[in-house]
Amino acid sequence: MKYNSQEFQRRDMQDVANAINTGLQAHFQSVEVSVVACPDLRPFGLASSGMGGATALMEFGGEPYAHNPAYRGKNVDVLEMLQACGLSGARVFGAAMADMAVLNGNSGEMISNVSPAGDNLSRVARVSADKQCIVEPYPSTVCGPIANLFVSEGTPGDVIYVDVRKRIGDQISLSQCIRESLISGVQGNEHIGLGGVFELVSGQIRSHVMPNYDCLVDGYYDTEKEQVVKDFLQFYEHMGPGLLLFTALWTGDPSGGNLNLRASGEHTHFHHRDDAMQQAGHYHGDISPDEVHYRGYLNLADKIIRFGDIYNELGLSP
Repeated sequence: MKYNSQEFQRRDMQDVANAINTGLQAHFQSVEVSVVACPDLRPFGLASSGMGGATALMEFGGEPYAHNPAYRGKNVDVLEMLQACGLSGARVFGAAMADMAVLNGNSGEMISNVSPAGDNLSRVARVSADKQCIVEPYPSTVCGPIANLFVSEGTPGDVIYVDVRKRIGDQISLSQCIRESLISGVQGNEHIGLGGVFELVSGQIRSHVMPNYDCLVDGYYDTEKEQVVKDFLQFYEHMGPGLLLFTALWTGDPSGGNLNLRASGEHTHFHHRDDAMQQAGHYHGDISPDEVHYRGYLNLADKIIRFGDIYNELGLSP
């Protein structure tokens, strides 16, 4: 299985924490950021207790794989990607599209969360015929045409603790707030990648789940420009609190653009602690600035590994 990779700029974790702390002051009234020994993260929903040791971000696919009928249906096994790049013992969590074959032809938002011991705590959100959100265990390690994952050995080690409350800025996404904090706090063309898990302690968020293809509006995707041109997502509001958010984020492409990384610079999916709540999907940001409270942990990624670069195949940019 072919892939390309690039090291991220090595940065002192305390310097990164300081940059996040400074930047988040503009977004939240209460900000606490510190470097701490990683606690047991299984209460935060992870399939392993830690996220230390060798680390990486891993990206697969892109929008043409998801929306152009000529390429649609592409999938990849997360465990095969790990084996290909010499990380077969790693733990993985993050955001991906589900593989339609696993869901009997349905589309879905996958929350990947697996360990090499065979623990698979992954979830999937999909849209019902009456446009309700359905949340189920995802019994496979195969993901669909887009994935952004954080990979680690799952060992103990230092991590960055973040606790923020009451949003005062206009940026509704915590992931983007952290990215903006790092971009403004990093000099030159140096780039940083991180992965993390957060709990929405209080407040509510806006999210989406991709409907099945046969429910989408005609012409929603321009196959010549390889761009979405019409709204097609099923949005949900008022989800939370009690959500577990799994995020991969990066300040930019450390290769200078050769890896064709996801343009948003982050990808965050979530599910509720209680599956019976039927709350999961792709995170956009909070809709309750006065009540919102997040707490969670981040770790630095040593490098980014790119599989299934459809943009390189087509000679396009994301």
